[in-house]
Amino acid sequence: MIDFSPAQRGGLPPLTGTRWPIRCGHGFSAEELAQLRDGLWPRASDDRWAVWLDGTTLRCWRALTSGCIYESVIVMADDGSGTAVVLDVLDDPTQYQRASTDSGELERFEGVVRLALAQARAA
Repeated sequence: MIDFSPAQRGGLPPLTGTRWPIRCGHGFSAEELAQLRDGLWPRASDDRWAVWLDGTTLRCWRALTSGCIYESVIVMADDGSGTAVVLDVLDDPTQYQRASTDSGELERFEGVVRLALAQARAA
């Protein structure tokens, strides 16, 4: 498993390679964004994802490979909430097999984010 200790987090790679942009529109409450700023970091071998809001950029990495699969700039609102307007998805079949439709890929992304937020609340 990749080291996701606090000292290593700043060195995690952004999404590199070919991107598949998808209109997203996923909204986050101020509380959710605060939780994502703390990040979801793998603690056990069963944890598949790392999710972190670094400034205004939300990134999701596969824990075993440290490959960034999802990246989105969050457009912030005055009340502290935000929206992922466009989601960039890694478009490299050697590293990640995208869903066959944009809606299917958005469902995957939203599932990863829901998992991150649920684990953050449980901690």
